[in-house]
Amino acid sequence: MRILVLSETDACCGPMAAAFLRDYSPTNEVVSAGRNPLPSVDQMMVKAMRECLIDMSRYVPHDVKTLVVSDFDKVYECPDLPEPKTIEEFRELRDFIKNEAYLFFRNL
Repeated sequence: MRILVLSETDACCGPMAAAFLRDYSPTNEVVSAGRNPLPSVDQMMVKAMRECLIDMSRYVPHDVKTLVVSDFDKVYECPDLPEPKTIEEFRELRDFIKNEAYLFFRNL
């Protein structure tokens, strides 16, 4: 199964959700992309994910316009949430996204 994780910037929530979905089901292909991707991910997001033993340091945001959305079996739309500012807020967001991604996975 091919899963597209769609977010606004593909610099925080999208890459986190995609990483968790890959962990939940390594046989699925999971791609993250954004409508308006940023040039790079937030380094505090990288730090928060490293605490879960997930290395996001080399991730580069992708533009959804470079993909054919109909090539994917499912689309996970990241919730529109305020951008975290502190490491504690990144941890809270990470844990929220982890749970949301799990609920999505369970309903596949």
